[in-house]
Amino acid sequence: MLDRKDFAGGIVADIDDVMLFIDRNTRTGWRILGLQRTDVPEYPTDGLREAVTNAVMHRDWWEVGANVFVEVFPSRIEVSNPGGLPRGLTREELGTRSVRRNPLIADLLNRINYVEKAGTGIGRMMEAARRHGCAEPRFVSNGFFTTTFWPLRDIGDVRFPSRQQFGLLERPKSGPSRDQVQVLEFCSEPRALVEIMGLFDRTNRTRFRDQMIRPLLEVEWLELTVPDRPRSSMQRYRTTDEGRERLAGGLGERK
Repeated sequence: MLDRKDFAGGIVADIDDVMLFIDRNTRTGWRILGLQRTDVPEYPTDGLREAVTNAVMHRDWWEVGANVFVEVFPSRIEVSNPGGLPRGLTREELGTRSVRRNPLIADLLNRINYVEKAGTGIGRMMEAARRHGCAEPRFVSNGFFTTTFWPLRDIGDVRFPSRQQFGLLERPKSGPSRDQVQVLEFCSEPRALVEIMGLFDRTNRTRFRDQMIRPLLEVEWLELTVPDRPRSSMQRYRTTDEGRERLAGGLGERK
């Protein structure tokens, strides 16, 4: 997790402060059209605002000690509220009808134009993500209701500063190990985790992923081919352009 902060300024102020918090902790890319540069946020801002507002509106306020969480990770943003789906609403009905857990709060947010008509929130989040070019958000209900957003990647004429440039991640104080260099070289073509493990005759997936793969993902020298589904059976690992540049220039590997 990159950052998490507590807000207690009231419902409306908290929504606005959370959006500023997200803006501070995510990157802004750019697109050049002719002689003009246009800023492009990393995440669909309209969809995130809808998710945060819905989390505040639909949370279970009687759940003592539980709060709305907005957590910014290197690869995603999660917005969670306690209470799961309101009583009377099934997972299959999500996005097609609405059950107001907190009518007074819902009416307040509607009067100040923070939400539109009931039942449109899920659709608006999905549409905002599609319009922005991101993968559709994922919705999970298991005591908490969690909405996960995925970032916009470098595509076409849109470019983002690296996380090191942005200051979200520090560059390693020392180079990668010889084994990690071998991983980067091997993953010049997309490789499955079991293929990479086979290089070192390793069998413990969790330990290998934590010790060898995750550090390379965090500094963006390695990337997932299916970033919105980290546990996908089709998942492959691929050396990034920056990883290849580092290999070409010498990584100062550790013994």
